[in-house]
Amino acid sequence: MFDWNELLIIGAAALIFIGPKELPGALRTMGKFAAKARGMARDFQTNVDDMVREAELDEVKKQVQKLEYGGFEQMVRNTVDPKGMIEGALRAPDLSAPATPPSAPAAGPAAGAQSPAVQPAIATPAAVPAAVAAMPAEPAATAAKPAAPAA
Repeated sequence: MFDWNELLIIGAAALIFIGPKELPGALRTMGKFAAKARGMARDFQTNVDDMVREAELDEVKKQVQKLEYGGFEQMVRNTVDPKGMIEGALRAPDLSAPATPPSAPAAGPAAGAQSPAVQPAIATPAAVPAAVAAMPAEPAATAAKPAAPAA
């Protein structure tokens, strides 16, 4: 910054113009001024660094919020199953709908017609509760056992 020759010339000029009596007070004042200037420069640099860091954090914060509110889940869903076919196949059937009992024929089964319990049914999610309701009850577990031979 300064060369030794320049500092020597500035010091000699200060000694001549300020005088030997007031030179220590002037140097002290110049030191305080330089310290204050360095402190202000440090504060300015810290504020600039904080603004840059905050701008970067705002961008990261926006990305995290995007992922937090279903963005990541939606991104994975669109990548793995874009048409929703897997999700539809894995969805459980709606069992909350009331099952409709099969209608009983008025005069008995028609010739060549099978009863509703024997008819083959297409297993669709909506038809499952009706098919379960139409199944006959299982036989009782308390069937009579053969009697043991008398000895």
